[in-house]
Amino acid sequence: MIRIGIVGSDNSHAERFSEITNLENPPKGLHVEGAKVVAIFGEEEERTKEVAEHGQIPKIVNNPREMLELVDAVMVVFRHGDKHYPYASPFIEAGIPTFIDKPLTLKAEEAEKLVELAEKRNTPLTSFSTLRYAQNTVEFIKKTKEIAPLTAGVSAGPANAEEHRQYGGLPFYGIHAVELMLATFGYGVESLLAAERQKNILVSVKYQNGALVVLYLLGNASYVFHLIAYGKEGHLENVVDASTCYADGLKVFLKMIQTGKPPLSGNELIAPVRILEAVEQSLSTGKEIRL
Repeated sequence: MIRIGIVGSDNSHAERFSEITNLENPPKGLHVEGAKVVAIFGEEEERTKEVAEHGQIPKIVNNPREMLELVDAVMVVFRHGDKHYPYASPFIEAGIPTFIDKPLTLKAEEAEKLVELAEKRNTPLTSFSTLRYAQNTVEFIKKTKEIAPLTAGVSAGPANAEEHRQYGGLPFYGIHAVELMLATFGYGVESLLAAERQKNILVSVKYQNGALVVLYLLGNASYVFHLIAYGKEGHLENVVDASTCYADGLKVFLKMIQTGKPPLSGNELIAPVRILEAVEQSLSTGKEIRL
């Protein structure tokens, strides 16, 4: 049985991951075998108690370092990306397999430091939007091989910098659409140019292979995660079904713990952070930004 510690109780993800491991009959029946959340740390006492009770987490610690001798792996799930580097570093330093919730960090410099530390300590480290591993996303990406090569496409999802300013702004939700784009079209981004109107952001993303992808970060539209892929042999579209994403993502993390092999490379972990930095830079300068 893999013993997991959760660091950060403010995020609803702390509830989702604990309920699908610890509860016999979790919502939607999405129980994942082979792991239990055994400890939790949070900055807000009442909220932490609430999450522990909901997810039947047996131990609340006053300092996350107390978990070092209690767990086999850790999930750092604070909503604000600036908390991820300081809270995750001690576990990575100790060689404990670590999952950091999206976004990995808000600053590319901190993302690079986490990846460097994980490589130095040979610690399995991953971070991702669970939407990229949702069952219907994986099936959609597999189908795009049938219409390859992909020459154009769209990745759209909600993101509102003002609404989520207390959690780091645009990256807090914008990371989802960015990761879905990278998972579908690859990591060879050459440059991007962003424009904003009425809280909707359109990003023209040029790929090194010549593909052109439109990234929509929607702050003034209905809630949806939408992918379109255009290829030489046809076109496909997909509205992401998030109903299984927490269980799907957790299984990916557990596989990393068991094999010691992260699902994404260090460069793939850093790329979404760099892209979101570039989007904000393009918005502020009005210029195309090379990656």
